[in-house]
Amino acid sequence: MPVAYDEPANVVWQTQIDGEPDAYAMALANALEGIFGRGIHEIEEIVDRLNETGPNPEGAKEWTPAVFEAEMVRLGA
Repeated sequence: MPVAYDEPANVVWQTQIDGEPDAYAMALANALEGIFGRGIHEIEEIVDRLNETGPNPEGAKEWTPAVFEAEMVRLGA
């Protein structure tokens, strides 16, 4: 008897709709990879490290938890 399975689906945070990420998105991804790689997972510590190392957030003076969360939504993360 065949095993039932769900059809594959593209999930918004796994699918890049607008083509390749721009330089800002790549810089942010690289910075976050380094931050997470150091075992930092709390949002306050993440934004502190981003403010120290960059990149600067688009449209804001500095990273805050609210700016970070809004940017993750905007980028589809």
